[in-house]
Formats: sequence, structure tokens, C-alpha cells
Amino acid sequence: MDRIKRPALTLALCAFLLALFAAAAPATDAHAPNGQVKVTAYYPSWRTGRDTLQYDKLTHIYYAFAIPTPEGGLRPLENAANARALIREAHAHGVKVLLAVGGWSYQNVPLEDTFAAATATPEKRAALTEAILSMCAQYGFDGVDMDWEYPRTSGTYRQYEDLMLRLRAGLQGKLLTTAVPGGVSPDTGTPYASSMAFTDAVLEAVDWVNVMAYDANNAQHASYDYAVHAGNYWHETRGLPAEKVVLGLPFYARPGSVSYGALVRADPAAARRDTSVYNGQTVWYNGIPTIQAKTRYALEQLGGVMIWEISQDAADSNLSLLTAIHQVVEALAPFDDVSPSAWYAPSVRAAWHLGLMRGTGGNLFSPAGTVTAAEAVSLSARIHVIYEKGTDPLVQGVPWYQVYLDYALQTGILSASLTTQTLAAPITRLQCAILLRRSLPQEALAPIRTVDTIPDLSPQREGYADVLTLYRAGILTGTDANGAFRPDAVLTRAEAAALAVRLLDPDQRAA
Repeated sequence: MDRIKRPALTLALCAFLLALFAAAAPATDAHAPNGQVKVTAYYPSWRTGRDTLQYDKLTHIYYAFAIPTPEGGLRPLENAANARALIREAHAHGVKVLLAVGGWSYQNVPLEDTFAAATATPEKRAALTEAILSMCAQYGFDGVDMDWEYPRTSGTYRQYEDLMLRLRAGLQGKLLTTAVPGGVSPDTGTPYASSMAFTDAVLEAVDWVNVMAYDANNAQHASYDYAVHAGNYWHETRGLPAEKVVLGLPFYARPGSVSYGALVRADPAAARRDTSVYNGQTVWYNGIPTIQAKTRYALEQLGGVMIWEISQDAADSNLSLLTAIHQVVEALAPFDDVSPSAWYAPSVRAAWHLGLMRGTGGNLFSPAGTVTAAEAVSLSARIHVIYEKGTDPLVQGVPWYQVYLDYALQTGILSASLTTQTLAAPITRLQCAILLRRSLPQEALAPIRTVDTIPDLSPQREGYADVLTLYRAGILTGTDANGAFRPDAVLTRAEAAALAVRLLDPDQRAA
């Protein structure tokens, strides 16, 4: 790895930091600033083909749907074998899969009354909660997405709120999301009163909301302006952090719910438009230019995008809306000082997309810059919370690193708080390795390489076991052909990006 010469830390400071880092950990400014850039999609249970799924362009998939019963239970999951295969394949690509509960209707009967009946009493809400948690655990889902369309301020919103709070408590670290309406008029952005059925308590409990900014009307049912109105409502009017607002994108046309894939099979030129004639009827949808414009808005101002639904995409990659989304995601890592040919360029890009690291201002990443103790603690905390929850819900305050310092203390990454002076000082490779080792449980650091010794680090030195674990797991590879670690050298931002990405993405580890 390329390195720069920096003055060494004082021995007193090194000893101070190492003493604080000695306790064992428990097992357990681009957007989005505090979380992974999310590209999420619904996958319907009534689809069976998975061969066209582009897992490498997605972060989360919602398996839709588990169907509630009026008694407070769930119907058996449809196409269960397909769900298991989807989860297995998605996990192999580092993609999380959530169980989506509900939807608009079941067998052409709206589910709103079913939800109302299923949550009418505390006993039913407890039963439905248990049924959802059991199904989530049975299949290995990474969380739950609630699609009650819709709770009403006139009667059922408190039932919905209680159900969501029960789920939050029961999921124990797994993800909880919910689908919400656009919430505003498509023309003026005036909020609808019904949007208040999604209470502040629910918005606080969820990891993010999926904004269904479509179906506003048959003509131009999902315009760019409507998307911005909806995003502004949930982010600015309701006060959700930007990273908790995920903008819904339709992969279908209205009227008739014709899939985008069908439209472009009939007329490939339809990919560049938002309206077309299909089977003699004029329909409206989002073509590639509008999808990319919305994606750019969602990544710059919100927390990402959601797709309803992924099987409606075009099979041709040149016409695919998901490919168009991915092109925007790839383009929006605005670091002018990261050459595409640099060894660290893929890691910097991945660390930015995962919400692990940001720039240093002015479209710069400063790859040769040093990492402070505050930045290393924050990076370790982000890795831990993203591994556990799939996203980083921690919101920066004053000072910016305080929320991460508190989280590191709560989870055992740190054993005691650090002084302001210590937090501002550059961190050594050894000190950072100790922190990074504690960002993941031992089972996430299984050995994939045989490493017996580290040439320039004594087994008697504090942190040796942590460094050896990271070598064997393919996180650390050494700085030369002999595998030297250089424990007292300071860590660069480029190196930190590479280490962080290897920790969260096993596919990037060195075998």
C-alpha cells in the first residue's frame, strides 16, 4: 500500500490509547451521510424466475408478500422454496432480504379491513407480531417491511403504531421498514391529512420509510415533481433524517399496470420517453431519463431509491431501468482526487456507497490523508451498526463524532471515553486494527488464510491477537511481500477505506 511519512505518535499517547482499547468486545459529504446508499426493490411472491435479478446493483430486496388473517395470524408464505432460494442467492451477493407484510390486496380483495381486524385488540396485535417474527426467523429474513395500505387517523392508526412498536422490540437488531404514501397532492405538494396516520413514534422506530411516490393519477402518475413533493414532505415537513427517506420508483405504467419491460419489448424507443401507446391505449410511466433524474435527486437529497417491482424491468441491459439507476449511483461518488486507476479507487467508491466514509470537502477524498482517532472510532461504529442493522441510523450532533463515540462505548468497541486531544490525533495502524477487530463478531471473521506469524509485530504486544485475526480473515494483507504490518505507522484514508470494505464485504477479502 502507498504510504506517506508522518511524525510518530508519542509513546505516552500510544500507551494511553492501547490501555483504553484493551477490553474485549462483546459478540454482538455525499448523501446518504449516515447510512448506506440504498437501492432496494420488491420481489413478488408470484414471480418464480430469478435469473434476471441483478444482485450486484441492489442493496435490499423485499419478498412480497406475507398475508395477514383477520384472526391475527399469517397465511403460509407463498412460493416458500423460491423465497429460500432468493435469500440464499441474495446473501451470497451481500444483499439483505426483508419480509414484506401486506400489500394493497390479496386475491383482488383490499387488505385494509383485514389489517384492521387483525389488530383490533392487544391480544391480536401480540399474535400478529409473533406470527411475523416467527416467519422472519423461520426463513432467515433480515427484517420486516410493513405494507399496511393504509392506517387511518379516523380509526386504525393507533393499532398500526402499537403493531410497529411491538415489531421493533421483537426484531432485536434486524431491520424494520414501512411503506408510506406520497402523502401530498401531486400538483402543489399540499400534505394530505391521512399521512399523519404514520405517527412520529412509528417514524422514529423504523430504519427507513419507502415512499410510494406513484399512482397519483392515471395521467403522469409518477412525475418528477411529484417525487420531489413527496420527498420534501417526509424529510422536511415530517422531519425524517434524509437517510431514512427512500424514494419509490415505478417500473410500470398507468392505466393498466403495464410493465416497463412489456412497453420496451413492444417499442424500444419507449425507454427514452414517459408516455407511449400500448395496445391502442396511451399510458404514462418513467423512462430512463426520468428514472435517472429521480435517482440523482434521491441520492443527493434523500437516502436512496425503492423499486416496485423488480421483475417488471427490461431484460435487455441497455434498456434496463435498474442499470440506469446503477449508472447514477456509480457516477455520484464525486471525488476529484481519486484516480480510477488507483489501487484504492474501488474501495473508496464502495466505502462511500456503503455510507462508511465521506469526502473531506470540495469534492476531495484526500486518500493520502491521515485518519484521526475520532474518525477511526466512527468508522468502527458504522461498520458495527451496518453489520447489525443493514444501515447506519446514527445521526451526527455536536461534536460530530459524539454519537459514534457513545455507540462504541455501548457496544464495547471502546472500554472508556477518549479525550478531545486524543480523538483529534492521528491513529496508528495497530490502534485502528484493534478497533476494527471489535467492529464485527468473531463469527464474521472466519479464517480464510493460513498466517502463523506477523514479521514485525511481537506476540507479546497488546493487540497482536486482533491483528492476527484480521490477517487470517483476509482483512489485512501486509504492506510488503513479507507481510510486514508496520504497526506504528499512521493509517491513511485510502487504507482505511480498503479495510472497512473488506470487513463488511467478504467477497473483497484476500484469500
